[in-house]
Formats: sequence, C-alpha cells, structure tokens
Amino acid sequence: MSKRVTRIDELARDIPPARDLWPGISAAIEAERAAAAPAQSRRRSFWMPAAGLAASVLLVAVGVFIGKATTQQRQQVTAGTDRPGVETGAEIAVVPAHYQRDAEYRKQRKELLQEVNARLQTMPPADRAKVSASLETLRKSIDEIEAALGHDPANALLQELLVSSCQEEMRALTAVRDSGREEI
Repeated sequence: MSKRVTRIDELARDIPPARDLWPGISAAIEAERAAAAPAQSRRRSFWMPAAGLAASVLLVAVGVFIGKATTQQRQQVTAGTDRPGVETGAEIAVVPAHYQRDAEYRKQRKELLQEVNARLQTMPPADRAKVSASLETLRKSIDEIEAALGHDPANALLQELLVSSCQEEMRALTAVRDSGREEI
C-alpha cells in the first residue's frame, strides 16, 4: 500500500529511473562528432591559409592607401601659400584642422569678419576693446583646439569642441554685426 504524500519533503529523494537513457545519447553524440570531424578539418585546413593570405593582402593595401592619402594631403597643405607662418615647401608633421574645414564656412566667416570689422570702427573705444578681446579669446580657443586636433585627429571630444567653438564664434560675430541695427 502506498503512503499518501501531503508535503513536498515527504517525497522520496532517490528514485532510480525505469531505464537509463544516457548511454544511448552519449553514443549518438560521439557518432555525430566522428562523422563530422574529417570534413570540418579538411575544410578548415584548406580555407585557413587562403583567408590569412587574403587578410594580409588587404592590410597591406589599406596601409598603402592611408600612407598615400596622408602624403598627398601634406603636399597639398605644404604647397599652399595662404598659410601664415609656414613657408612654401616646408615639411610639416601635422595638418591643421582649420585647413580641412569646409570652404563655404571659410567664405562666410571671411565675409562676416569684414562686416564685423566695419561695425567695430563705429563703436565707442571702450566697447570696441571689450568686443575685440572677447572675439580674440574665442579665436585663441579655436586655434588651441585645432592644434590639439592636429596631433590627435581622431579625438571625438576635440572634434565636438571645435564645432561648438566655431558655432559660438559665428554667433558672436553675427551678434556684433547685427548690433546697433534698427529693428523693423
């Protein structure tokens, strides 16, 4: 007669299974492994050297491409005559970030600077000195960021800081240009 169980701790702890399935499972796994092993090793042994060779050729090609692009970029910047303080043909180690900026941005900034300089001439001397000092501080900050980017061009923080500083400079220049205009 079987005893009635009312709680889980009354269950028997060691009840052997009616039959043991593990030997059959283990034999099937081993047979599958044995059948797949020769085909995998043949495929792996054929493709591994070919894949290694292809990766090596790709790395060399990328290295040559990067080296060539860097050399061309240095030659273009070195050959330029619009660089203050650097003689034509001089060897340089880094490419300043401001020579890589968008040409349209440089054009707009140059035009805005001309308008700001004209506006500064009409300001009282005390105001002109304050505005000029503020603009000069912004310019120095941008120059320092560009110099740092020249040594670490992949630095995302410096890139973001440069964009932010250039935007701030453009806002300040626009505000100076527009100061004193009558609103319609």
